[in-house]
Amino acid sequence: MAILIYITSGAAVTLLIIGVYLLEPERTKKFYYRGDKYQTILIRIMRPLIEFFAGFNEKLNIEKLDRKYKRRLVISGNPYHFVQVEFLAVKQIAAIGGAVFGVFLVSGVNIHPGAIIVFGLLAYFLPDLWLYDMINKRKLALSHSLPFHMDLLTLAVEAGLTFIIAMDRVVKSGHTGPLRDEFEKFLQDLRLGVSLRDALGGLADRTDLYEIRSFTSALIQADKMGTPLGDVLRIQSDIRRRERFQKAEKLAQESPVKMLFPLILFIFPAVFIIILVPVMLKFMAEGM
Repeated sequence: MAILIYITSGAAVTLLIIGVYLLEPERTKKFYYRGDKYQTILIRIMRPLIEFFAGFNEKLNIEKLDRKYKRRLVISGNPYHFVQVEFLAVKQIAAIGGAVFGVFLVSGVNIHPGAIIVFGLLAYFLPDLWLYDMINKRKLALSHSLPFHMDLLTLAVEAGLTFIIAMDRVVKSGHTGPLRDEFEKFLQDLRLGVSLRDALGGLADRTDLYEIRSFTSALIQADKMGTPLGDVLRIQSDIRRRERFQKAEKLAQESPVKMLFPLILFIFPAVFIIILVPVMLKFMAEGM
């Protein structure tokens, strides 16, 4: 049985490689610019294999998956500078690795051969979980840093600077993080000739955060109506700070409920063991 599994797996990988070479996949380097700031050793080692599968995925031209992953990668900040076909290649490589791990388990531990498919599917969806985690962490960082940056922006505008110059000062003096990076991209869009409304819309789309979308909508409305930006920024800053305090109060109120499960599962059994075991041992020693 183990020999048959090895032969089947080897034949599948061989056919896949032959098929990819017959299709003559194109390299995807020319489609984008990739920086080296976030390229880890593992990514650099796997880069030729990722590009290999990415060229194959480019031939498939799956538009639905392409749009879905493009949106998610943009919202996550895309620290590894993956394009959509490369992220799909990472999923495929993870699935192959999971299937190989399942093969070793089947041959070594003698479990059911279906474990190969199970581990392959689990590994295929692991990059999606990583991407969702990146999105949630980035949104949390954006939400935490927004009130501080808005205060700086408000002070700069009220001091007499224009909105663009004030934003540039915030980028230069603000804390390092995803929000500062997004403000910098916003300024780059303006320097490239993008209108203020479109640049603000792009900022809202890249972050996909309610607070920033509300902030950009207020600025676009103020630009249309001719409302002083200082007043709008002050109101938005107060709203964001109030929302942050309300979130903190909500989390504080939820903490007792969240502590209930580990308390029942871990603390109470330990307390009962400490209290009742000596009593039971004493009764057993006395023959009761």
